Amino acid sequence: MNKQVEYVLFTRIKRGDDLMEIGSFKAADSELAKIYAEHIYDEEDWVEMQVVPKSEFISVRQPEPLFNKEGVK
Repeated sequence: MNKQVEYVLFTRIKRGDDLMEIGSFKAADSELAKIYAEHIYDEEDWVEMQVVPKSEFISVRQPEPLFNKEGVK
């Protein structure tokens, strides 16, 4: 069985709109991720759709955890 990767989907409804995150899902590879994005999020006629593996995000700032658990980072 292939390892599932979490992808995040960004879209814009029309030219000039902000690119916005609208969801996430897991897929075995980037080709399947593109297919899933097209079929899962087909409620709008998006002018642009971009899928990015969540692991490729570069954190600039993250919030502190709400609850600190001993031994958990």
